Order: sequence, then C-alpha cells, then structure tokens
Amino acid sequence: MLEFFRHHRGAFLITLTIIIIISFSVWGGWRGDASYEKRTQITDHALTVFGKDHTVGDVQRAQRALQFAQFYMQAYELPGMLMQLSGGGFGGGADTIINLFVARHLMEQSGIRVSDAEARAALEQLPVLQTNGKFDISRAQMLEENAGAMGFEPGDLLGIMKDTLGLRKLQDLVSKSYVASPLAAEKQYASAHHTFKGSKIVFETETFKKAAVVTDDEIKKYYDENKDSYKTVEKRAVSYVFFENPKDLDKKPLEERQKAQNAQVERVNAFNKLTATGMKFAEAAKQTKEKVEVVPAFVQAEPPAALKTESELLNLIFARAKDSKTIPEAVEGTAGWYVFDVTAIEEPKQQDLAAVKDKIKETLVGQKANEARSKAVNEARTALNDGLKAGKKIEDLAKEKKLTLVALPDIDIANPPQEVPNGFLIAQQAGKTAVGAVSNAVDYDQGTLLIHVSAKELRKRPDAAAVRQSQTDSLSSQERMSLFQSWFKKQNAAAKVVTKFGQGAAS
Repeated sequence: MLEFFRHHRGAFLITLTIIIIISFSVWGGWRGDASYEKRTQITDHALTVFGKDHTVGDVQRAQRALQFAQFYMQAYELPGMLMQLSGGGFGGGADTIINLFVARHLMEQSGIRVSDAEARAALEQLPVLQTNGKFDISRAQMLEENAGAMGFEPGDLLGIMKDTLGLRKLQDLVSKSYVASPLAAEKQYASAHHTFKGSKIVFETETFKKAAVVTDDEIKKYYDENKDSYKTVEKRAVSYVFFENPKDLDKKPLEERQKAQNAQVERVNAFNKLTATGMKFAEAAKQTKEKVEVVPAFVQAEPPAALKTESELLNLIFARAKDSKTIPEAVEGTAGWYVFDVTAIEEPKQQDLAAVKDKIKETLVGQKANEARSKAVNEARTALNDGLKAGKKIEDLAKEKKLTLVALPDIDIANPPQEVPNGFLIAQQAGKTAVGAVSNAVDYDQGTLLIHVSAKELRKRPDAAAVRQSQTDSLSSQERMSLFQSWFKKQNAAAKVVTKFGQGAAS
C-alpha cells in the first residue's frame, strides 16, 4: 500500500483538502436550513456501521484527525487510501469518513492490533519529523504543540498512525499473497526497455503539392461556396492620451516618489472628470494641456508600434460596441495609463475573386496534396505488409513500388535520441508494430512516415535484474490495491451504512 501511494501521491494530494472540507459540510453546522434554531449536537446520531452507532462528535474527531494528518503530519497514506477505497477514484468527503469507520470495524473483526511501539516507530519515520534523515525531537515537540492547539493529545497522533498501519495490515491480510505473473512483468519490462532496428519511408507533403493541379473552375467554385470567409478585417482608428508612469521611482526618496505618483493620478483624474461631463475628447485634452495621439485605422493583429505591447488596451478598443456612447475611461498599460476614444470604424468588406485567387489556390493545392499523400501512404502500407507476409524483403518491395527506404539508427523505445527527427513519434509507433511489419501512418508537420521494424532487442543494462524486480513489485502493488478495493467494496455493502440523513454509503 505504501508503495502505491508513493507512486500516486501527487494525484490525490491536490484534491485532499477539498475532500476533507466537504466532509465537514456533511456533518455538523446547522441541521437543515437557517430556519432551524438548533445546531447539530456532538451527541447526535451521525451514522451506523455494522449495526454500531456513531455520533456527530465521533465523526468530527475523525475528520479533524484526517485534516491534521494532511496539513501538519504530512501523513498522506491514510486519507489517500480512504479516498481510493471510495471506488477507484476520489469519492465525496462523507464516503472518506465512512470508509474509516468501516475499516476500523474490519480491523477489529480480523484481530488486527497495532501496538503503541509500532505506531511510535512509524510516527518517528514521518518526513516532517526528520532532520538530515534522523528523528528530530524538537520537531516532534512542535507537532505536539500544534496538536494541542487543535484539541488533540499525544495519544491521538499515535491513533492516526495506528489507523494507517492497521489499514496497511488489513490490505496485506487480503491481498499480500498475490504476486504479479512473471510473464506480465516481463512483458512490461520488455516494452519499456528495448530498442528497435528498422527503416522509414517518407511521404513529404511538398512533393504532392508539386504534382497537384488546380483549375480556375475549381477556384471559382470554392470562392462561391466560401465567399463569406473572404472579407477584409475590421479596422479601427483611435485617439488617445498617454499618462506615462514616472521614471526612476526606485532611485527617488519616498516623499519625492509619492509626489510624482500623485501628480500622475491627478492628471488622469482631471482628464476623466471633464470627459465624464460629456466634453469632447479633443476639448478635454486641450483644457488639460495633454497631448493627443492620433492613430489611423488599423487591424487588431497589426497595431501601431506604440501600442504593440498593450494587449488589454487593444482588446478594449476592438471590443467597444460600434454605437457605444461609453465615456472614455483610463486603462492601465505596461508603462502608464491610457484614455482612448474610437474615432472611426472600417467595417469588413467582401473581397472579390481576383483579390483572393492565390490564397484559394494555395488552400486547394494543400487539400489535394493531403488527399494524394494519404492515398499513397495507405496503398504503400498495404502493398508492403502483403509482400512481407508473402516472404519478400522490404528492400525489394520498396524498389518495386519506387519508394525510398531510409535506414534508422537503433532507437531506444523509451528514450528515443533527440537528434533523430521525429524520434519520439517513430519510437511510439514502432513500439506498437510487430517485428517484420510496417507501422500505421505517422503524421508529422511536413508529411507522413511509415516505419518498418526489422528487429527488437532488449537493452543490455547492468541493473536489469533490479529494474525487473522493481517493475514486478510495482505491478504486484497495483494489482493488490485493485484486489483490496474490490474486497472492501463488498465489505462496505455488508456494513449496511446508514447516515443521519437515512442514506447508505456510496460504494
């Protein structure tokens, strides 16, 4: 179980806080809506597990214990395991708490006992209590102080570790005897640690583009069918006043710095105050003696040099409704504040065929090239695989089909060399292709590849035995977890859990 959570710690750690917070909203607080005058009492019934009643106080203590385990002890195994037992994913907060009570009953029923000494030894091994790999008594004292502030006693910390170790022992009792099949483990090892030998056949899109023929009639037809797509881009003209941030503020004394910043704010406010009364933009600038920058119509994708870095300002300029009466407002930019006014809008206009003919031709050439390339790839793959099955050599088949066979260096499936173009895509597809066969199509930015796999060999490595054992252990751990989940699900159903809301536990 511990090995499982070492591998999956990141997946549930992000959601753990949310799950525990949800738990608190299920039990405790107001009973029903705000019209009730009475709060839930800690002595009230919360849930029944295997016929045993548990109070709201019992549940809240369990919730706080899981919260403390996560935030202060950094002991993620117990809350993570309880969430995982909710059904192979991350169940709701109520399920997490219910699983704890079910697990405690099953531990007691199975005669599982965890001594204080065992719990203390496990507690001292927590990373949060370690300094340079050794138990740090000062850290332990700090943890106890934090626990005391939350109403816990030292024995409660041992209780968290007892639940953790007990749940681990319960899983061992159910599934420890399972060992992953040597064949499955070997297949997993082989798939991750072998190289392949082979060659590639390249189908470049550019080659097919050169052979593509597009007629004027095809261009005209495409234009008529897609006319709405060929319009000019909207342009907008603006006038703006730029209130530049004071320079070298970090080099000025505090008083002088504040004075410069206040002066900038006063200028912006003075300008805005005039435009707010309905005064024309140019007149407001004249009265405040601010310089107005006039920008002729431009498209948003090609702004003037002075505004290239002001993406938020550009978005606002082109987002303003055409008939807007919006009073100009200050917009913060990268080096100061802007107040702008849209002075003209050039609506998109329909482009005639002559203006877009070259663009349409390029589109149609690309389409025809892709279709021809796809057809050539499929025909070649079928012919090559049929020929290989008939006992022919890949070199002879490639020559027969007028295909260029390019030898590849030996490639590590798991770690393809970066110097091999498209090495990752090649390795990924080669791993799925049988020896002596041609792969499915491998598309890349300039075309398509077919990969012929002539051989696969396990990499020689000095730590092969240790790696094999590690993979076997990992596979066994995953399968044991799966078996335990299935068993626990049945036990959860047999527990006939009933909450104070009259609901059974989700399983």
